[in-house]
Amino acid sequence: MSRFIIALYVILCGGILFRAMIPADEGREFSPAERHEVQQRMKVADRERIPVRPLFSQVAEEFSLQPEILNAIADYESGYNPWALNIEGRSVYPDSREEALAIIERNRGKSYDLGLMQVNSYWIRKFELSPAEALEPEENLRLGAWILRYCLDSYGYNWRAIGAYHTGSPNNLPGRARAYAVKVMRKYNVLMEKSARSGK
Repeated sequence: MSRFIIALYVILCGGILFRAMIPADEGREFSPAERHEVQQRMKVADRERIPVRPLFSQVAEEFSLQPEILNAIADYESGYNPWALNIEGRSVYPDSREEALAIIERNRGKSYDLGLMQVNSYWIRKFELSPAEALEPEENLRLGAWILRYCLDSYGYNWRAIGAYHTGSPNNLPGRARAYAVKVMRKYNVLMEKSARSGK
């Protein structure tokens, strides 16, 4: 029972902070013209994935979000691995962009999530993007930011919106959506505390 109360307290506190820090932005629409505006790039070494802070900050500003929430989702979803895939519930971690695209091609017709923000193939088709375009780190981050912004505008500033990022709707697999939101919000709260300590 005490774990439930602690989890509920974390959600409530995180939700209040989340709402206070993230301004509403009604009517945002995704535009292909927004692509390739970000000049910063994800720098990926052979065995090391490093989030480039200016990229997260710039995309967060474009979508009226806090960079900490984008970082929390990228950390939880892919561990900042830009080539990470999930093919119908099975996580795959290719070593390169080329390998990731080959895996997607072999699984054509199946549902998949890809990249830093684990953008689902539904959105990729909706925006008429190719998997190669959506896998590019800066494009993937921007897509993820748009989806999160859409969820926030649709469901409000609470765990339901964060859960909807993962399940498509807070009413779709509500237990899973809530559990996802709790984990992301924990990461978000830690990042916000670090930002506050560093004076950012």
